[in-house]
Amino acid sequence: MPHSTNGIHYEVRGDGPTTVVLLPGLGCSIDAWRDVPALISGFRFVLMDLPGHAGSLGAEADGSSLETMARPLIAACDEIGLDRYAIVGLSFGGALAVRIALDRPHQVIAAMAFMPWPASGTESGDPIMATLYDTWGDEDAVERIVQLISVDPSKTSDVLRTMTSGVSESFWRSWYGEGVYTSIASRLTDLTVPTCYVLGGRDAVAPRDRLLADVQAMPNGRLVYLPDVGHLAPYESPRRVAPEIVEFLGRYVEGGRIANNSSIDASPR
Repeated sequence: MPHSTNGIHYEVRGDGPTTVVLLPGLGCSIDAWRDVPALISGFRFVLMDLPGHAGSLGAEADGSSLETMARPLIAACDEIGLDRYAIVGLSFGGALAVRIALDRPHQVIAAMAFMPWPASGTESGDPIMATLYDTWGDEDAVERIVQLISVDPSKTSDVLRTMTSGVSESFWRSWYGEGVYTSIASRLTDLTVPTCYVLGGRDAVAPRDRLLADVQAMPNGRLVYLPDVGHLAPYESPRRVAPEIVEFLGRYVEGGRIANNSSIDASPR
């Protein structure tokens, strides 16, 4: 199981002229992306566990801001020689993808965020965030959360496993105690990297109005709406996720295409 020297676990799938970094969501592992790379040929995928999560459980995981969480991931990308890459993230990982694009515009070719955490964060004193702060290690509470964000819980058991045994307390407390109240919204007008948000019609979590405001603030922002998917789409609907990655990244890089043996659901976008 390869790790960078700062403790970030990563795996490489596929081959091609363009590298695409895949980031899981909060409480998830790289298993979030388990089925997507096999549906796409012509890209080299690097899947990374987030700091303080799963295979990167021992990595520095300062959740006090997106910036501090992005630093170990950027360092890992530099260490393994990713001079130029696209980056795709789910939920919290999507927000980190945007943060990394802001921090490394000379390296990130394009950024894509599926059901991301909004750039504006949340207001101080939010009672939901206060409740989540106290749920670390509470298996019953975590199970209720996973049920809420899942369309098909049979496909998201990894989230339940990771959130109960594979997320560090230091990350959880720093994120829900501080990080959720920070904002990078004012920086979005400086975002030079082409960026795409993908929202799901069956997502019970992501605030659409604030995410739309994010995209409108981006000079090169794009929004895709998939009416039939939920918050954990890469786990539950990889055949809806894969063509969106190919379509968006194909605007800026070479190589990616749907694998010949993949039967992709062509439902309306």
